Amino acid sequence: MTRTLPTAAFVVAAATLSLAGCVGDRDAPTGRKATLPTTTGVPVPDTTPLPDLPGPAKFSSLGSSKLRFFAECPDLLAYMKTEALQRVTAWGLGAGPWDYYARGGAVPMIEAAAADMGGAPRMSDGDATAATAETSGPNFSGTNTQEVGVDEGDIVETDGIHVFVASQDGVRIVNVSDAEVVTKLDLPEGTHQLLLDGARLLVATQPYSGLDTVVSLYDVGDVSAPILLRRSHLEGRLVASRAIDGTARLVLTSSLATRLPFVYPDQFGFDEERALQRNKEVISQSTVEDWMPRSFVETEDGSFGDIATTLDCSAVAAPIEFAGLGVSWIASIDLQGSGDPVGSAGIVSNGETVYASTTSIYLATVSWDWYQPQGTMVEAVRTEAPPTLIHKFSLGEGGTASYIASGEVPGQLLNQFSMSEYEGDLRVATTTQDWTGTQASTSAVRVLRADGNELVQIGIVDGLGATEQIYAVRFLGTQGYVVTFRQTDPLYVIDLSDPSAPVLTGELKIPGYSAYLHPVGDGLLLGVGQDATDNGQVQGTQLSLFDVSNPANPQRLSTLAIGGFSEAEWDHHAFLYWPEDGTIVLPVSPGWNNCGPAVDCLAGSMTNAAGGVVVAQLDGTTLTGRGTISSDAANGNGNGNDSGCWNPLQRSLAIGSELVTVGFTEMQFSD
Repeated sequence: MTRTLPTAAFVVAAATLSLAGCVGDRDAPTGRKATLPTTTGVPVPDTTPLPDLPGPAKFSSLGSSKLRFFAECPDLLAYMKTEALQRVTAWGLGAGPWDYYARGGAVPMIEAAAADMGGAPRMSDGDATAATAETSGPNFSGTNTQEVGVDEGDIVETDGIHVFVASQDGVRIVNVSDAEVVTKLDLPEGTHQLLLDGARLLVATQPYSGLDTVVSLYDVGDVSAPILLRRSHLEGRLVASRAIDGTARLVLTSSLATRLPFVYPDQFGFDEERALQRNKEVISQSTVEDWMPRSFVETEDGSFGDIATTLDCSAVAAPIEFAGLGVSWIASIDLQGSGDPVGSAGIVSNGETVYASTTSIYLATVSWDWYQPQGTMVEAVRTEAPPTLIHKFSLGEGGTASYIASGEVPGQLLNQFSMSEYEGDLRVATTTQDWTGTQASTSAVRVLRADGNELVQIGIVDGLGATEQIYAVRFLGTQGYVVTFRQTDPLYVIDLSDPSAPVLTGELKIPGYSAYLHPVGDGLLLGVGQDATDNGQVQGTQLSLFDVSNPANPQRLSTLAIGGFSEAEWDHHAFLYWPEDGTIVLPVSPGWNNCGPAVDCLAGSMTNAAGGVVVAQLDGTTLTGRGTISSDAANGNGNGNDSGCWNPLQRSLAIGSELVTVGFTEMQFSD
């Protein structure tokens, strides 16, 4: 039975729970950074000849023509030195002097085992046996993810009885029954991603320094006394976190620009020529350990254990097209075990886009030199955008990740939804652009299949959206849906049932665009995006319901004007669809884009700058507005809690008959 609620406001039935201090603006909080020790003294310029380098790197026969593994550690070292010497400048392996100042003269990270990590939580002795989480709680929604069976790290997790909420100062465990904070987990300051598996909670923290990732595994079987089982520091920036069948898979990218002791021309005794010479010496004198990601354990008393490399040289590969001198690597953690991270595979690249199915992880990289030739690398100006290299790893037992194959596609991915695996084949959607502006951009969907160590193209649909770019992609079974936009929103429907001969079956052109697509029933697709005028001027957030049951004739059945701008456009975790009753929830910040003339925007009822969430209803094939929930702690609400801070509501959960909304500083439980 559909529940009808007032459209002017949503009724807050249970409670508003204060969580933490406010955030001053829309950017991530700057926080405090750990003070790291620097090398004492000033290096003396040395103009002696550079030592001879090892011979050319030898590659094993395992690699494909797109990705090559190294035979032994000296071969990996030879490759890294050769590539680095071609690109090093007087400012190191960054882009130039601005890079040094932007980093604040950053120094090596992991030797600095003196960062203030906050309070020391209680730890267990050895590998504690996990308790079994309660299963008799009310019906509840989980985190919105791309694939069934693949959990994605997010700022909120729930078991239906408790809600685990990450804030800038830690994680709070909240009882749903009485809306009370049971426990607060003290964590390093930074941004956090949570993965919950039964009575085990993994928190992956990216400190504001950005130099390492801190992984904390808790036993939360007794939420009033959670036990920290292990805390590990992994070198690198966290790119993605996934949990599949009780194993967490973290993809990290480590940067070497802040590790090696490079000098700069503004240091005493160095001009550009001498600084460049010294930086070449630093590279030539480096060891293989200097180029490998590392980790260490933080012990019960807050001290740090020994530093160790996380990968064997034989598990590291390099793309044929140079993709950076960092190492992107996969760390696997058994969530029901001791929490010891296992490094299983690495690529010499700066990986940015990760897609995971229940059996595979795909890492997409782009040629680095396409964007920033430097040092002694002198190339002609590129007229075309770089291709995207895609590397496939198979996920095995015991946290293993085995390299399978690599491939290349023209153009760039939009996000993780641009990739999808189905029956072993990978579907990829990209937009190709001409940097000279003489040729129109175009988009395509390709199907890749592993043939030996190659991801080979076996099918393609191209020519999508000439002059436009991809704004949304969703692959559902044998169907693919692609949205492109410049002035109008073509929704393309692609039949992928024969992967070797995919077919564009239909398209629908309407004003505006959808940036996120979500299945909401048999043959129904919901789009979250922006309405627009005929000339492409956006007019605020809009929900659109599409009937795609007839692939040759997709139709838009219903729209709902919301206004403002929604985080759900770029972060699918912010979106909630609850199929039990058709509830749709998404955060909205009002005042960014107004709806068209004579259109009553739902966001118009919000009276504070941070906004809140809009609650809508899918009733059959009709979208209707049910109301809004505003942030209680937001600036301008007039209730005495005005703080001058921007504290939006970011996530929504359905738990039983309540809607739980979570912001930076609060939770609200609404009927």
